[in-house]
Amino acid sequence: MLRPLRSLVFFACLIGTVLGLATTAMQSLGVTPILLAAEQYETAGGHEPAEHAHRHDGQAGHHHDEATWAPDDGGERLFYTAVSNIFAGIGFAAVLLVLMSLLGERGRLRMTPWHGLVMGGLGFLAVFVAPSLGLPPEIPGAAAAPLEARQWWWLATVASAAAGLGLLILARGWVRGIGPALLLVPHAWVPGHDGPLFTHPDPQAVQALGELHHAFLWASGLTNLAFWLLAGLLCAIALRRLQETATMPGPAT
Repeated sequence: MLRPLRSLVFFACLIGTVLGLATTAMQSLGVTPILLAAEQYETAGGHEPAEHAHRHDGQAGHHHDEATWAPDDGGERLFYTAVSNIFAGIGFAAVLLVLMSLLGERGRLRMTPWHGLVMGGLGFLAVFVAPSLGLPPEIPGAAAAPLEARQWWWLATVASAAAGLGLLILARGWVRGIGPALLLVPHAWVPGHDGPLFTHPDPQAVQALGELHHAFLWASGLTNLAFWLLAGLLCAIALRRLQETATMPGPAT
C-alpha cells in the first residue's frame, strides 16, 4: 500500500510541475497581457478596489495597496505566478490521480490517452465551466459581490458539479436523476452585485474594458481547457505506467 501511495505522490508532483509551467507559459501569451491592459484602465480611473480575484485563470489577485505586499510586474510576478500554478497543478493532479485510480480498480475506467482526455474534459466542466456560468472570470476594475461569498459559492458549485457529473456517468437507475439536480442547485442563488459591470467614469474606458473582458473569457477558458486536457492525459499515462509496473514479474529467486 505504501509503494503505490508514494508513486501517486511522485506523479502528482511531477505532473503538477509540468502543468504549472505549461499554464504559466500559456497565461503569459494570452491571459496576462489582458490583465495588465485592464489594470492600466483601473489605475487611470483613479481608484483601486480593495479586493478583486482573477478567478479561473490560476493567477492571484494583484493590486498596489501600499499596506499590502504584491510582487512587482515582470520577472518577480512571473515567478510567483509559476509557483502558484505549480501548487495548484499538484493539487488537481493528485485529486485526478486518486479518482482515476479508484475508477480503474473498479473496472470503470481504462488508462488510455482517450479516457484520460475525457476525464480531463470532465474536470474542465466541473472546475471552470460550471462556476463560470454563474460567475464569469473577472478582469481588474470589474464590479463584483463580496470576495468571501464568491469563494464559498465557487467551492459549492465545483463540488456539486463534480458530484452531478459523477452520478450522470456512473450511477444507474433513479439515482442518475439526481445528477442534473446537483448541477442546477448552486445556480438557484448566485452572489451578485447591483449596477453596471464597470464603473469607470470614462465611457471609452468602459468600452475598452468590455472588449478586454470578452477577450479574457476566451483566453482563460482556452487556457483552462488545455490545462485539464493535459492533466487528464498525463494522469492516464502515469497510471498506465503504474499498472504495467505492478504486473511485471519479480526477479527469479
